[in-house]
Amino acid sequence: MNQSYARFGGLSAMIVGALSILYAIFFLVITPRAEAVGALGSWIILAVSGIFSSAAFVALYLRLRPSSEGFALWGLVLGLFSSFATLAHGAWQALVLATLNSAGQSQRAAIELVRMAPSPVDPAGVATFGVIGLASLVTGLIIIDGGRLPRTLGTLAVVNAGLLVTLYFATAAGAQTLILLSGGLTSVIVGPIFWLWLGRELRRETAPVTMPAASMA
Repeated sequence: MNQSYARFGGLSAMIVGALSILYAIFFLVITPRAEAVGALGSWIILAVSGIFSSAAFVALYLRLRPSSEGFALWGLVLGLFSSFATLAHGAWQALVLATLNSAGQSQRAAIELVRMAPSPVDPAGVATFGVIGLASLVTGLIIIDGGRLPRTLGTLAVVNAGLLVTLYFATAAGAQTLILLSGGLTSVIVGPIFWLWLGRELRRETAPVTMPAASMA
């Protein structure tokens, strides 16, 4: 992998980890005190994280490709799909809220309307939570098996995958307690640790992988 892109991808992963913590602050801390600021801020942060996660998934694919090219590519496709859906989801929510406010809706009424209307690009967080959870599971298993990154990092990815998938089903079912539990763990603790650690590992210089020469009959 080109080392300049590895550094960029690693930095992008670190930014995703920082944005995850910032999202939790806006959603869990600021929203109860200033609902309009917290809601709009959390959706903007969600959209921006989709951009940087796409860069991180490409760098992760390039690192894992020698271990299992097919599964690494599948993880990349899942990761990119979830990244762009997350970008669209956050941007759509923020735009609808801004449009309702400009149309004369009260801030509280506008926020409630946006929350009640499912996102047309990511209903019930199927990509934001479900698909990225599957991408985390696939890449985590490759990390554990392939030896290209620390096995503990792969285990952390698998744990995060379980939390993300749980969060998706909890969101679809409207189970608020489970949403707060799984969402809090993945956005405040497990997710940020994974992304920050991944970014650090991607930025490390690695010896180039020598592909075996094709045998000639």
